[in-house]
Amino acid sequence: MAQTSTPATSALSALGRLLTQPITIGARSSERKRSGSSAGHKQMRRDLYSLLERHPASRRTMRHLDLIERTLRHVDIDAVEALPVKVLTKGLAELEALVWDWSPVGLATLRSRLAVTVKRRCHEANALTSSQFERQDTERYDSSAPRIEAEVNEVSHELYEEMERSWSGQMPAELAEAQRAMALSGATTPPAEPKRAD
Repeated sequence: MAQTSTPATSALSALGRLLTQPITIGARSSERKRSGSSAGHKQMRRDLYSLLERHPASRRTMRHLDLIERTLRHVDIDAVEALPVKVLTKGLAELEALVWDWSPVGLATLRSRLAVTVKRRCHEANALTSSQFERQDTERYDSSAPRIEAEVNEVSHELYEEMERSWSGQMPAELAEAQRAMALSGATTPPAEPKRAD
């Protein structure tokens, strides 16, 4: 007698096949991820290579982008992301200067990956640098040392202008008047300099 396949029996057989398969944790997701990133990597490599081949002089003038392309061609995108952040920043700027049409998926993906990597690594470097400065500040300065406050006084506008003239190399008003008076009277001895208030 021939067995007829009903929806219930096909569902049970599918469930039976599922339960008899060996359990592999994360194997399928990593295989999918690897094949997807491999396809993305190939597309980025192909699009960047064809872009630089269309502009032969760009390999000599855009050295950072050329380094990114060679690293992408010989290794992979992870190696590109491991390059120094200065190289990535300049390479990204060169890529953006060279490309007008972002419709090739590989170029758009590469631009996005580079921008995210640069931003992330700059943020990490800034966080690290600020924590180093904070640590150096606490080591360098003793918090028990007395703080010196700046003393600020208000002065009249005339006094400010007089001081500004003396800072800019102009003669103070009192001294200029004394010299004019001497020139008019014909005196040969210069007047004594006015005393400065300390």
